[in-house]
Amino acid sequence: MANSNQNVFKKFVSNQRFSDSVEQNKNKSFSLRILIILISVLVIGLFFVINIDDKPYDAPDYRIIPGNIWEGSQLVADFSFPIYKQQSDFLDDRQKAADNTLPVFIYDESVEEAMLNKLDNYITVLAEINENMNDKLDFSFPEKIISPILSLNKSQKLVELKKLEKILAQYLQNVYSKGFINISKEKMLVEDISVNTENNEFKIIPIINLTDKNSFLINAEKMINSNIPSIYQPLVLEIITKLNTPNLLFSKELTDKAIELNMHNVPRTIGYVKKGEIIVQNGEKLTNEIILKINSYHSSSYILGDSSTSILYYIGGFGHSTIILSILLLYLMLIRKRIFADNAQLLIIMIILVVISAFAWITSQIHSQYPLELLITIPSFAMLVAIVFDSRTAFYVTITMALLISGIRGNDYITGTIMIFTGSIAAYTVRDIQSRTQMYQSFFYIFIGFLLTILIFGAETSLKIEDIVKNIITGFINSLMAPLLTFGLLFIIERYSNISTDLKIKEYDNLDHPLLRMIAEKAPGTYQHTLSVAILAERCAREINANPLLTKVGTYFHDLGKITKSEYFTENQIGIENKHDLIAPKKSAKIIIDHVAEGIVLANEYHLPQRIIDFIPMHHGTTLVKHFYAKALESAENKNSVSQADFRYPGPKPRTKESAILMICDFAEAISRLEDKTIEEIEEIIEKNIHDRVTDGQFDECDITLNDLSIIKKTIAKNIIGMSHKRVAYKEIPKNPN
Repeated sequence: MANSNQNVFKKFVSNQRFSDSVEQNKNKSFSLRILIILISVLVIGLFFVINIDDKPYDAPDYRIIPGNIWEGSQLVADFSFPIYKQQSDFLDDRQKAADNTLPVFIYDESVEEAMLNKLDNYITVLAEINENMNDKLDFSFPEKIISPILSLNKSQKLVELKKLEKILAQYLQNVYSKGFINISKEKMLVEDISVNTENNEFKIIPIINLTDKNSFLINAEKMINSNIPSIYQPLVLEIITKLNTPNLLFSKELTDKAIELNMHNVPRTIGYVKKGEIIVQNGEKLTNEIILKINSYHSSSYILGDSSTSILYYIGGFGHSTIILSILLLYLMLIRKRIFADNAQLLIIMIILVVISAFAWITSQIHSQYPLELLITIPSFAMLVAIVFDSRTAFYVTITMALLISGIRGNDYITGTIMIFTGSIAAYTVRDIQSRTQMYQSFFYIFIGFLLTILIFGAETSLKIEDIVKNIITGFINSLMAPLLTFGLLFIIERYSNISTDLKIKEYDNLDHPLLRMIAEKAPGTYQHTLSVAILAERCAREINANPLLTKVGTYFHDLGKITKSEYFTENQIGIENKHDLIAPKKSAKIIIDHVAEGIVLANEYHLPQRIIDFIPMHHGTTLVKHFYAKALESAENKNSVSQADFRYPGPKPRTKESAILMICDFAEAISRLEDKTIEEIEEIIEKNIHDRVTDGQFDECDITLNDLSIIKKTIAKNIIGMSHKRVAYKEIPKNPN
């Protein structure tokens, strides 16, 4: 007893030390992450505030603020000019105009009639159906909820159904008369909406009077509870759920046009100064109006011999960079948690932003007749991020880089817009990249992006032809340089980090790989199982928009560990006895479980990418080896002595959709060897197994949804039916046809 207590205590201490170690590593990782972000913000902020050129027109003096006294001589306008708003005020006014634009919805008059007809059809079918016809329903109402209606005689049933139809029809008519929108009211930031009727007329409707899909069901439940007998309430709720169709449909196109029109109508100027007019006199107190006149007269430059700046200037500069970086950081923290939690990946992104900021600063300090700003390598970095991470992250990084360029270069809107456009094009040209040579095709699309934006802005600003030509040549050089630079940077990242891109994974999509040949030779049953699972998993990944390439290649290597003791796995026990019959269940479970660790060892020996290795432990997660656990319980005199922990895989649980798909397909593939199973029976088996893993918490650490699981279930069932179909027994030709 004392020894037992001592062992328990040692185990507790060991577990506690392990937990403390894990917690310390998490804290260190978090601290390093914060350090990376802070250093990046500080370095980038420096590019906003440091200016090596002391010319007044290039170095704004932030002492020109409302309330200060003008210390210079009298300033008189040598020419007439408009008074421009501050860029920030102008952008704020445009944003307010956009924010105050009412969302536009299109009224679909046919929806109400269609839903009432659908309701009438449901009532008609329910009136005609009897208990023996339930399987002929053209809609899937559970038998349990329609049984109260079916139990009535025909006349009673008609009376009750007419009452229900009348109540539901009144509810629908009331909802549609006020307006039923197809987006959540909670997402609306305004109090009214604009509705485009069929006569192309617009009317304003308060949001408070509208119904959305959420309130439709909530109000329906209240109405049902107060007006419908409890015995019929489940049926009525099921019917009303199927009539959940809005008649006011949000139009992004019309809303965007309304926003664009409102923003376009925001004036850029607030007045006019005539030639010879005094702008400011010596000793005069500066007002916002005078400051705007000075800024407009000197084209965003300030007149002041003293180039010293206040502390507010530095606070503003660092704050400016922080705001821009926060856009990307919020996206990473909320949407791409995997990237944000990986210090190496976060460091790569921060280095890219620092380098881009340095390029922007250099181009702002070097006065050249050539447009050096168009040589900033945003297209290259956009392609790199799209390949290493994903196109959505690349878009956010591109936006952040372009904003940094605009800010560092003194609100250079044109360059920022050009870089957003070309960077976005560059990122999307490599979205589905299959080979490294495909990167070079992006040169053409990037150059088209530069060409279009340069010509458009050149026309808008009345740029000289020779300047437009210089810009086009510079854009051509950047386009030509983009794939070359991306290729070189990609090689460095893959060589010196544990990050594996899809291009790297593609290299392992080869059944002639030594490890796969080894599986085919030493564990042929496992090899055939692997190929079948790979087909299923890849198709499932495509259906739920996961990564089909990663899923397939990860599946190829997921059972590497079975090579060492292949005869202990059912698929390889062809013509031999089952060795598990001769050993204890606990030992059998250990052999089965150990194939995970052995697979990881083999994968590391052959230097497989970590993204592939992750499939080996994650496809089992922490599931229970049920067969041997049940066998152990049967043979144990004291069932409490059998610990589940001895029969569970070590994990971790699936952390990606791709590894979750493999977990499901791994057990589902065996169904293809079952005979005479309908697709419904197969779906039922798969659904039960999925349910078991959901309730066991196996999908708690990945972002797979219930809808994804439903699609996977149907995809597997459909493909298994195709894999296991029976061949036609062909007749032999008689030897003597006569």
